[in-house]
Amino acid sequence: MSSRISEHASITVIETADIGGTNATSGWLSMKNYARAMGYVEIGTWDSSDDLDECRFQQASDSSGTGAKDLTTDASGGDYDTDNPVDADGDFVILEVRGEDMDVDSGFDHVRLYVAEGGNTGADNVTGVVIRYGYAYPKKELQGAASTGSKV
Repeated sequence: MSSRISEHASITVIETADIGGTNATSGWLSMKNYARAMGYVEIGTWDSSDDLDECRFQQASDSSGTGAKDLTTDASGGDYDTDNPVDADGDFVILEVRGEDMDVDSGFDHVRLYVAEGGNTGADNVTGVVIRYGYAYPKKELQGAASTGSKV
């Protein structure tokens, strides 16, 4: 990933939040013209009897979250393996997605990073970041603008 970040990368932060009994998100981010996104979540002050229960990318068709559904999984053996969850200060999770993994045929072009902890026996602080990268400006037709019957 480090070799692919350019001046066109976009970084969005999940401020440090106590997610005990609740969740935190990055907010919805457009993937239009971005090839990939990487999510990094780090555990801060954390109660040792709790685990990070959910950590995944979700996709939606707009910035308000219309039609939200999972893009990566958090389950036994999933992208975030809940059989081996992070649960201590300094533990981290890295998730990566590609634009082509999204359901663009159904209009899904926004992503967000979602984390949650169902239990709440003490402080459960997380901080996260989403980096979108691989931005490409839309390209014009190489041979000029199409006109009916002459150029396509």
